[in-house]
Amino acid sequence: MDKKLKVFLYVCFGISFVAGGVFHCLGLDFSSTYGMSFASAYMLIPTISVLITQKICGDKLFSDVGVNFKINKWWIVAWLLMPVVNILAMFSSALLPGVSLDPNSELVTKVIADMSAKEVEIDGWGLLAITIFSSMFAGLTINAFFASGEEIAWRGFLPRVMSDWGFWKKSLIIGIIWGFWHMPLILMGHNYPDHPIAGVFMMVLLCVVMTPVFLYLREKSGSTVVAAIAHGTLNGSAGISVMYLVGGNDLLCGTTGLVGIMIFAILDLLIYILKKKINSIHVGTEIAS
Repeated sequence: MDKKLKVFLYVCFGISFVAGGVFHCLGLDFSSTYGMSFASAYMLIPTISVLITQKICGDKLFSDVGVNFKINKWWIVAWLLMPVVNILAMFSSALLPGVSLDPNSELVTKVIADMSAKEVEIDGWGLLAITIFSSMFAGLTINAFFASGEEIAWRGFLPRVMSDWGFWKKSLIIGIIWGFWHMPLILMGHNYPDHPIAGVFMMVLLCVVMTPVFLYLREKSGSTVVAAIAHGTLNGSAGISVMYLVGGNDLLCGTTGLVGIMIFAILDLLIYILKKKINSIHVGTEIAS
């Protein structure tokens, strides 16, 4: 194993798991404001770990992690793709037995009641539109900032360390690392509150199928900022994939459930086809020349 990779894994998982253990031992409620604040801070640990690793290994702190702000079409693709994924996850989940789509679900009704108390009149579908647009704004701003705390590591540092590996091997290993890094959060009730143990393995599987999409966006755009935008927009709009659903459970429904995993697996297949087609064109060009 590459020295940098080994150092990074020790540092990142060490800090992350100790932080998770401290939060748990303090007896704080993960569903409270404390939990939200902890989850946001937790997202910064991978980049902090990259900086520590670079320092230990004698490299420049931000060398070759892919942070640049040269805008191209892939910025737009990343920004628009994730809300589409979450909407697809919502409607696809509603097709499952015992699951239905309800614009007046308990969660939606609660949110609308809170807004009504502030003299804002809106129905369920109006709330959906507001949630989508606000998540897209957040995905370019505050969410992108916190997501970059992960993406500088997952799509910046690690692919460089694994530069001799192929795209799919890198995606698999990074996905597994990314997934298990979530373990303290999942065990405290994040994403899979009803199934925290099984949720750890679901998160690993989800991260494995998400990684090719995020890595492809990073490679095509030439920037980890684009991966951060995709990640931030995904996080901001993921709630819509479950808040309008009645029935089902957190292992099956929504973007983080089996439905979401299948959607990302389809995107992976499309990437495989695109990369294979591009390679065939390159081979044909070389033969012709």
